[in-house]
Amino acid sequence: MLRDSPVKRAILRGPFPVSGEKLAGEFGISRVAVWKHVRELKKLGYSIRSTGKGYVVEGRPDVPYPWELPVKAVYLPETSSTMDVAWNLEDWEFAIAGTQRSGRGRRGASWFSPPGGLYVSLPISERLSLEAGRKLSKPVLSAVLRILREMGVRAVPVENGLYVDGRKLGGVLVEISGEMGEVKRAVVGLGLNVKNPVPAGAVSLQMLLGSVSLLQVAKRVLPSVEEELRKFLRSARSFER
Repeated sequence: MLRDSPVKRAILRGPFPVSGEKLAGEFGISRVAVWKHVRELKKLGYSIRSTGKGYVVEGRPDVPYPWELPVKAVYLPETSSTMDVAWNLEDWEFAIAGTQRSGRGRRGASWFSPPGGLYVSLPISERLSLEAGRKLSKPVLSAVLRILREMGVRAVPVENGLYVDGRKLGGVLVEISGEMGEVKRAVVGLGLNVKNPVPAGAVSLQMLLGSVSLLQVAKRVLPSVEEELRKFLRSARSFER
């Protein structure tokens, strides 16, 4: 599991070249420690050149690593399901997977999860009525639909799915826990076909738009999802008082 790293963010943000000595002083670590971060980034697919004045980032993988995102997140290259991972994370910390072995859909269905798709789950601890808990998918769908419209994709929600001309583009899954008719914690999951292979009857953003970046989609979708969920929860709290 890969977690966020302020050192990696600093290495990648520029301006280039980035001085290893300056970063070491900024974070109170050794230059060797900075070099280890650079080495890890290279192993993860980044192209980084060392010069006499510092490090120059020349290429980035199209992967939504935590240090690339404007939200709190962890990244797993492969996992059973982000839903399982998210139950054990802090609130408002996205679990993101490169691929899922046992991705879940609604009503016990499986979610085909090959590399190239956006597979995320977000845990929330909030006391809600069951009625409000069952509506947690709505702000997520609203957030994703808004971003898709900005990208030129006209999708429509059908139950908890997103469809384009009858072909499934994505879906939302909500799992809740609680007692006495009250939700105490929930995990909201989102699967979105970006540039991954899709099964018959489905569609991806790449099929609709041509070239598309998984990282850029994640940068736009995830903060939008968090924002809409927080707005929904504020409204639900006010309504239930």
